[in-house]
Amino acid sequence: MVDFFDGESQERIKKYVTSIEWLRTLFLDFDKTAKPIMGIKDWDDAVCVKFGNKKLVVSVDGPYTKRLIMKSALIHASTDVVVKGARPLFALDTLIGNEPEIKEMTKSLKKQGKAMNLPILGGNTLFEDTEPRCNLTVVGELLTKKPIRDCDAKKGDVLALIGEPIWGSQNDRIKIAKKLFSTWFEILDHGIRINAAKDVTKGGLIPTLYEISTKSRVKVKLEKEIPFSMTRNLDNFLVSTDEKEIKKIEKICKSKDCTFVRIGNVS
Repeated sequence: MVDFFDGESQERIKKYVTSIEWLRTLFLDFDKTAKPIMGIKDWDDAVCVKFGNKKLVVSVDGPYTKRLIMKSALIHASTDVVVKGARPLFALDTLIGNEPEIKEMTKSLKKQGKAMNLPILGGNTLFEDTEPRCNLTVVGELLTKKPIRDCDAKKGDVLALIGEPIWGSQNDRIKIAKKLFSTWFEILDHGIRINAAKDVTKGGLIPTLYEISTKSRVKVKLEKEIPFSMTRNLDNFLVSTDEKEIKKIEKICKSKDCTFVRIGNVS
């Protein structure tokens, strides 16, 4: 097992995590107004709020470049909601660019929405001769009693990755994401306890592991050989839970032909 928070890793952590901590401080008072289940104080992948008799999980992501919009931006935006234990209900978009580029991007977003059963119900569009970009907001309904946070890893937990990296062509990415989501929802349906979980974005595994370990006040030890990049966005799910629950997760992943890799432990 090896430590991974070396000098180079610290630079990556600063870029993707600690450099924006001032935003959390700036907006923290809003929790007193909204009284969210999971909000600014938690500084997680999404927020969770009560809405009538339901609990909604909401995340906004972007601005995405046209290159990613043409492949899988809507999928990436939805992983922040899914990994917290929610099923996406709908999305909203904000688009900017010239008219031909916006038409291309919206066709791609529609294809992703149809494939993932995630309708885009509204948004805002600005025709302007500038770099084409898109922001996406995804709203989901919480399936678990409480959102699966990134701050509850426990000493003795096993760290594992679920799903392949969401890479490749658009069709490849859709296929990988559908398998990941289907597997994840089956894990949730079985009532398996997951102490902490996070999708691997924002600079890859290094910042993701840093956030889980720092917020949970634990240390992580990684295997010497991990079959994934430590610095590239994978968009699969990192989970932390005990050996008993990990074995249940591994069994479901095997039954769904979904990639499962143990990468370390919590101490």
